This record gives sequence, C-alpha cells and structure tokens, in this order.
Amino acid sequence: MNSTFDVSNLPAAKKRAAVLSIFDGLNPGEACVVVCDFDPGKLSRQFDAFFDKEHSWVCLQAGPPYWLIEIGKRAAEPLPG
Repeated sequence: MNSTFDVSNLPAAKKRAAVLSIFDGLNPGEACVVVCDFDPGKLSRQFDAFFDKEHSWVCLQAGPPYWLIEIGKRAAEPLPG
C-alpha cells in the first residue's frame, strides 16, 4: 500500500485515531503518506511508545499548514539461527 490519506478534514477528536487505524491496516513492509494539519510531534511519540521498532516515521514536509508523514510497518526480522 503506497497510498496517501488526508486526515485534515476529519474532526479534531478523530484525527489521531484515524492515523492509528491507517497504520493498523498496513501489512508488514508497507507504507503510506498521511497529510495532517496539526503538528504530529505528540503522535510520533505515541508511535515510538506503542510500536517501537515495528514502524518507520519520516517527515516529508513540515508545516504549517500541512505536514506530510510517511508511516510504515516494518517487516518482521527473521529469527537468528
């Protein structure tokens, strides 16, 4: 999935949940771009806390007025041995 999702038109209370839902829908190894109209710094910290090394996060454009964030779900690493 290499799609773009614009959450800027959603009600403020639903934007972060929408980004988490989009991430949840990714398969391992997939990424998408999220367009948001709020500083995603807090959301980035949430991803770090909840998903640690399971995700990738790249800021493609820092706003305001819009931020473009590429969020990916990393493929599972093979077990050693």
